[in-house]
Amino acid sequence: MREDSVIVQFPKGIPGFEEYENFAMTMEEDTPLAHLTVHDDEDCGFLLLQPQALFDEYAPDVSIDDHVTSLLELQEGEPVEMWVIVTLGQDVRESTANLRAPLLINRRTHKGVQMIIDNDVYQSKQPLFH
Repeated sequence: MREDSVIVQFPKGIPGFEEYENFAMTMEEDTPLAHLTVHDDEDCGFLLLQPQALFDEYAPDVSIDDHVTSLLELQEGEPVEMWVIVTLGQDVRESTANLRAPLLINRRTHKGVQMIIDNDVYQSKQPLFH
């Protein structure tokens, strides 16, 4: 784990990776990107993107109910960071972002959840480059 990484706990895991709860999150300096790697297995991880960097109109209606508030240990009015998982194509121009299932992270508590948006407005494989 890099020195500038922080551990983010996903109490419910990430869908498809439920067996992992603790991830090292490393920001890429001066970019809207971060790496999220399994704390105990650096070979398993994700490339993250702050979606508004490429999709300025991205504003999903994410319902933060009491359960999510509890998982993230949110305090009233506290901001939540939103990230999306990027899938790299063999050619970088084929890369996509999962806009349908953003990650919500409370930077104060280092807790995270993945939310599944239940509508067809956003794609799970939205091309990064048009």
